[in-house]
Amino acid sequence: MLWGFLGFVAMAMIGGTIAVLFPRWKGSDELLGSLILVGLYALGAMGLVIYGKRMPITQRLSLIGLILSLAFFLVSIWFWRPMNLYWESVVMSVGGISLALAGGLAHRVFVWPIKARGFGGLVLKWGSVVFALATVGVIVLGFVSEGTGYWGRSYLRVVWISVILTTGTTIATGVVALFGSKADDIEPGVLSGSMPVSMTCPRCQSAIEAKSNKESRCSSCRLKIRVEVEEPRCGCGYLLYELESDVCPECGKAIAAADRWQGA
Repeated sequence: MLWGFLGFVAMAMIGGTIAVLFPRWKGSDELLGSLILVGLYALGAMGLVIYGKRMPITQRLSLIGLILSLAFFLVSIWFWRPMNLYWESVVMSVGGISLALAGGLAHRVFVWPIKARGFGGLVLKWGSVVFALATVGVIVLGFVSEGTGYWGRSYLRVVWISVILTTGTTIATGVVALFGSKADDIEPGVLSGSMPVSMTCPRCQSAIEAKSNKESRCSSCRLKIRVEVEEPRCGCGYLLYELESDVCPECGKAIAAADRWQGA
């Protein structure tokens, strides 16, 4: 599926390049427009397929909306001549509504799995979700009430403000999630990201010198191995690495000697 999407994107790139290099090209405008449109939709669908695995139902509904809107837009490209203004408006409106709903669902696919950090990150995340719903709502209402006709300046301002707020809060949510401070950044004694682990390959019994929290391979049979090392913590979340006391200083719970990791 991904290779197919990449193929459509490649065709759109070739078609766009031809249009730029040969502006007087006598080929079909419908064909060129269809290639570019399908390429853009394929790019969006590819992102949904890659990042929407955690939300399969939302992912599929968004893909269905993309397919429907693409179908109606292609109909408007190829059959606009025999259609009157009424049916052209209906086809474009259905395509626009489908695209707006698909975009709202796609926004949820990309934003909802982001782990918000702190109160500010949580506010930004929920703000982006609310603004996205508002954007979809005003766009759908515009198509239902006015079709593709004149929406009015005031209504268009509401649409654009909603789009700007959605875009800004979404970008800010991603930036805070990527570069915001973590709770563990200020804690002393946090285990290093990777450490050597001596083990035996479960497939061929060869000796392996692996690295924790990183993928390694057996030098003999090439089995891929990953050893995950987690930080020792109390039930309340306090880090127990190199703890000298026999009780948790956070909640006072007794800590067994085996749970108090001592460096070496």
